[in-house]
Amino acid sequence: MDNKKLDVLRDNINFLDDKILDLLKERAEIVTEIGEQKKSYTDVVDYEREQKVLDRILQSTQTNKYSKDSIVRIWREIFQASTKLQEKHKSVINTKRSINSINIYKGGVSSLSGKDNIIKLSSNESSYGPSPKVLEKINLQETLSNSHRYPNIDGANLRDKLASINNLKANQIVLGCGSDEILMFAALAFCQDGDEIIHAQYGFEMYSIITKIVGATSKLVKEGENYKVTVTSILDQVKPSTKIVYLANPNNPTGTYLTRNEIVDLLNKLPKSIVLVLDGAYAEYVTKEDYDDSFALVEQFENLIITRTFSKAYGLAGIRLGWCYSSEKVASILNKVKGPFNTDSLSQEMGIIALDDKEYLNKVIKSNQEVKSWFEAELKKINIKTLPSEGNFSFVEMSYEEAKKIFTHLANSGIIVRQLDSYGLANCLRITIGTKEEMELTINALKDLS
Repeated sequence: MDNKKLDVLRDNINFLDDKILDLLKERAEIVTEIGEQKKSYTDVVDYEREQKVLDRILQSTQTNKYSKDSIVRIWREIFQASTKLQEKHKSVINTKRSINSINIYKGGVSSLSGKDNIIKLSSNESSYGPSPKVLEKINLQETLSNSHRYPNIDGANLRDKLASINNLKANQIVLGCGSDEILMFAALAFCQDGDEIIHAQYGFEMYSIITKIVGATSKLVKEGENYKVTVTSILDQVKPSTKIVYLANPNNPTGTYLTRNEIVDLLNKLPKSIVLVLDGAYAEYVTKEDYDDSFALVEQFENLIITRTFSKAYGLAGIRLGWCYSSEKVASILNKVKGPFNTDSLSQEMGIIALDDKEYLNKVIKSNQEVKSWFEAELKKINIKTLPSEGNFSFVEMSYEEAKKIFTHLANSGIIVRQLDSYGLANCLRITIGTKEEMELTINALKDLS
């Protein structure tokens, strides 16, 4: 080793570091002046401007030896520091920059003023409720009498039951307070400021919210025909800074899905450093032969996480219970993020009983199929267009005026559906499939309008 040469090189680095610091100081002075001009602004952050800055810098660094990912991280840190300087001029508590742009999640309308006996078809809950065995066998008195004790720290009994029923490995199962919490675990574990998360343009709202919570940036996949994403459209959004792809399969609210072959194709082409989170909240309802639960793919692809929930087909939305299956390595990472007692004793017990009643689950799925087919055929008779969808809901497309008119008319009739304004689909309705009686009442109300 030539120590003299090394010393010279290090002196050069010191000289450049000093120049960088001088430039950062000069930049900070300009940023501070801009902050003065933004005193009256609600949010000092101009995300569109930041993206333009990044795009320009990345275009001019094609031959730079630093990776694009490194360049993005450096400038994100500069943006973060600049925001803090500008927020000093505002008398507010400083938050992570991305938090300010979050629109709080709002579920479907759950009540109607002046109406008691409503039919709620807005949130994709099961109208059939949980298995009767859950209500029969749950020992509520015993469970509550032990409520001064912490629940099983990792839900071992429930994980064992899930493993047995689905032919999985219990140590690769992680429980969550609903599958939403699992989605959050993934982002917390694999993302930081400056990273990017890919999800569908018209996908579950929580993907965007979670992305902002961890300080990452959403890259939206535009849907094609009938609002379906393709493997190509997903891969087109991949960059060095991409860390996660959230893919609901089937998708909420559109009901579109990717086949098993498409999922395999995506996993084969996706960089192994990017985690694919396959959100299967509605998986139990899918009966298409080319659809697959994808559990077997976990053994082949270490970067795959599959999430499931008890909220839909199992009729347990109120207890908040979900789970995921992944490689042993990824499961160990998620467990580091997971709180020690994130699922309670009652939820775990109810989940185990629900899993044992396969007959009831099949009955719910069959009824959903039959009622959905009947309902959509009746909608067609009154010239209401439904798009192909899988799940326990129908996806209806029309003009904004028609969607608003139908939503209002049904609400006046005591029936709540979901107009998809918050998804950017104000011209569409999502109608949960309830019981045959509930859907007959819905059709009759729609006939009154037409």
